[in-house]
Amino acid sequence: MTCLNPLRARAAVLLLAATSSAIADSTPNLNDLGGVGLLQTPTARFAAEGTLGAGVSSIKPYNQIQIFAAPLPGFEAVFRYTDVIDRQYGPESFSGFQSYKDRSFGFKLQLVEESATLPAIAIGIQDFGGTGVLGGEYIVASRRWYDWDFSFGLGWGRLGEGGDLRNPLTMIATRFDRDRTGTPADTSRPGGSGIGRLFAGRTIGPFGGVQWHSPIDGLSLQLEYDGNDYSNERGTGTSIPQRVPINIGADYEVRDGIHLGLGYERGERLSFRLSARTNLDTGRGPRKTLDPLPPPIRIRDPGTVQQPAPAELDAADLAALSRQLATALAQQSFALSALDLQPSTRTAIVWIEQQRYRSATLTAGRAVRAASGVLPPWIDRITVVGVDVGVETWRLAVNRAEFEKFAQFRGSPEEIRRSADLDPVQPAHDDADIAGLIKLPMWSWDTGPGFRQQIGGPDGFYFGQLLWRLTGDFRPTEHLSFSASLSFNLLNNFDEIELVSDSQLPRVRSDIVDYLQNGQQAVSKLETNYIWSPASGVYARLSAGLFEDMYGGVASEVLWRPHFQRWAIGLNANVVQQRDYAVRFNFRDYRVATGHLNLYYDFPWYGLKSKLSVGRYLAKDWGTTIEVAREFRSGATLGVFATFTDVPARVFGEGSFDKGFYLSLPFDLVFPRSTRRSVGFLFRPLTRDGGQKVRDGIDLYNATDAGNGGRIIADWADVVR
Repeated sequence: MTCLNPLRARAAVLLLAATSSAIADSTPNLNDLGGVGLLQTPTARFAAEGTLGAGVSSIKPYNQIQIFAAPLPGFEAVFRYTDVIDRQYGPESFSGFQSYKDRSFGFKLQLVEESATLPAIAIGIQDFGGTGVLGGEYIVASRRWYDWDFSFGLGWGRLGEGGDLRNPLTMIATRFDRDRTGTPADTSRPGGSGIGRLFAGRTIGPFGGVQWHSPIDGLSLQLEYDGNDYSNERGTGTSIPQRVPINIGADYEVRDGIHLGLGYERGERLSFRLSARTNLDTGRGPRKTLDPLPPPIRIRDPGTVQQPAPAELDAADLAALSRQLATALAQQSFALSALDLQPSTRTAIVWIEQQRYRSATLTAGRAVRAASGVLPPWIDRITVVGVDVGVETWRLAVNRAEFEKFAQFRGSPEEIRRSADLDPVQPAHDDADIAGLIKLPMWSWDTGPGFRQQIGGPDGFYFGQLLWRLTGDFRPTEHLSFSASLSFNLLNNFDEIELVSDSQLPRVRSDIVDYLQNGQQAVSKLETNYIWSPASGVYARLSAGLFEDMYGGVASEVLWRPHFQRWAIGLNANVVQQRDYAVRFNFRDYRVATGHLNLYYDFPWYGLKSKLSVGRYLAKDWGTTIEVAREFRSGATLGVFATFTDVPARVFGEGSFDKGFYLSLPFDLVFPRSTRRSVGFLFRPLTRDGGQKVRDGIDLYNATDAGNGGRIIADWADVVR
């Protein structure tokens, strides 16, 4: 083993002292690369579970936009979009004359939590599945001592190029004994997944630093030893000047969640970073002052509770009762669909439709409150049935007396839960005393601003369109619906996109630029869906029309979602044709039949959901899509996906396989009234043609997800809200 450079060795010794145990935690700052750390180096600290953030940083020659997430405790993920201003492409490139753009993902996992005897320890990958411009792996330890937080780590690749310690993994396998230096041509090679370079390299090096939390609230100072010597930067293929391997900086929390950072790095460059973050797990949005107040619970007279149920129900009385109940439910923005009274079991079954609350538990609780003021005293048990897209999605039965005890301060949500049942859904309610109470046909429309966007492409990080959208829905029968969406351009910068598809596959998605630039006044959707339930927990759909900006056709889907199970199985199939670039009523010549077998599973931890799809994709390739998502208590969802098909990496093109992540945010987080509406964002490093699906109508799993049994139990406190 050779010795370290003397200057680097002295700097490392100065920075890596650590003693005693930690005291109170503080809000960690994000480093220049968007992860929790100092300036250029990571630490073993993590943001709070559920944190989502975005930031920008600049230190020549790198300008970055970052998206940060901590979806699980002890785990962080970062998406980076890097503009390398010293590396230029000429007009012959597929995206025209401009600076080089790099997209990469980074991950960090906690191995050991800090304790009285041990430091916090974490392991991480700085550039996974990308070109390797920022490629580096590391293991790092952090230790607090009063207001000081020390860290020390060992880095592979870019994080340890200044060191000359032998990589211990080379003694385990020869694949680790390889040169990690490279040129821009090496790093941007299409089809390179980068897995083979992880923790490889003949040498590794140390890095570390210290952060001091000053007496000034929100201000901390950093000093670090940078393990990279910048002698062969993969992003530029040249040596970047570095006078000393010491970086200094300051981070200030301007207000909750907003951090401003400044630094002086490499002994010759100023750096800047700005980040903002929020917490999806603890955030609830503003108070819902525009929601209707929960109706009071009517307490029955003790003398009437035990009165016998009638042997027969009078039709006129039932009709009057249904009108009163419909009026009471309408005050909660609920629509009464059907009503059934069962004297033998002293039960009332109430079918309702609503588009206000995401929580089935809250919906059931408010429906029971409203019904308690109308239903006859001999009703002891109330079953509320949620109906979505014309089919039952959940049934929750509760004891009326437990609600009355709660109203008298003699009960609790837990006592209501002990006597409650989540019953199996039924295929139809034709045998109800009164059905068809929803007035059909019915229609609705809405208009307002909207956005269309292309994020993370090689021409630029964000291209967007501000548009005015007109949407309408028409429902002639309980199970049949028509929907339309028209878009009118207000403002966009799509003309700045120069990307030209170089795909070797049928161009099923990669000609997205033609759609963005030509379809600015668009018929975005014009479709019909027929949805029904042939058996308990089984749902079916037939669809036809213009499904999305790029495809229209016919489709079908079947979903089996067993009662109170964590799994479901679905099968969808469609025949679709590519739409004209103008996104009106004309079609192009490309037609394809696609379909997938879909397996769903909800894990019992952290609201984790998964989906595995196997089948045929738009480019006529066959393969598998793996999707994992975290649903937070706020209703926000953060997920990642990857698709592997029979298309070889060299044919697929840069990126090797389709991958990305998505975010869904409920409008509840910003509106003072409850709503089931949400907005979604999809981030793909590249738009390629392999592994592409089509949206082909209403997704049955999402449409029936209000009946998710785990969520109903988790939200049980909402039953009395």
